[in-house]
Amino acid sequence: MDAEAYADLLPWLVFMVIDRRSGLGVAWAAGCAVACAAGLAAWSYWRGRRAPLPWVAMALLAACYVAALASPAWDSSVALSRSIAVLGLGASAFVSLRLTPISEAYTVPLVAPGVPDNPRFRQVNIEMTVALGVGSIVIAGVCALDEFANGSFAFTFMDWVAPLMVGMGTVLWATRRWELFRLSLEGASPADSVASQPARLHQDEPVGLSGGGAVIHQLPARRSSRGLKRGTL
Repeated sequence: MDAEAYADLLPWLVFMVIDRRSGLGVAWAAGCAVACAAGLAAWSYWRGRRAPLPWVAMALLAACYVAALASPAWDSSVALSRSIAVLGLGASAFVSLRLTPISEAYTVPLVAPGVPDNPRFRQVNIEMTVALGVGSIVIAGVCALDEFANGSFAFTFMDWVAPLMVGMGTVLWATRRWELFRLSLEGASPADSVASQPARLHQDEPVGLSGGGAVIHQLPARRSSRGLKRGTL
């Protein structure tokens, strides 16, 4: 997928950066993340792209924002809010598998018009969407365990190291999977183009005598110079 697909995951990153133990709280995190998602949605609409992730982020994180304003206890619940926000991303990925994998909104514009009808195209999008869902669930589990962590080392590992490692691993795997599919399309294109062309192999060949499948060109007979002299005498 292209860079804009991964840019649409920025609202969750903004939320997790602000919503931490020494951060500004859930309300600030959710409000900033919703503003980021709204900007991404406007950008995708202006570009004529069909980008579902910013809208998913606005729906999920706006609910977190309203809950944080209504309940001071929720505003201070860093680990739980993180876990629910990321878990919502994973749930959206798995729900999309019932209709259209969420990654197809980002991969269809990158291929030729006939490629989305290929079963391999749908399969690679299913795999990338499942990877997004599994990675989100793992990150949500790590964030939930942060509620029971004690000590600066555990806080640092649960708040930053583990989520970043899982997130980067998921993005790298999805990128590699898409690159392999794209390279397979490029490798198959010459053969496909040859097979799709009409049989014109001998269209421009000189007309000759054919026998046994081979073409024998009829060459003009050479006249000797001696015969030319006799004919002129």
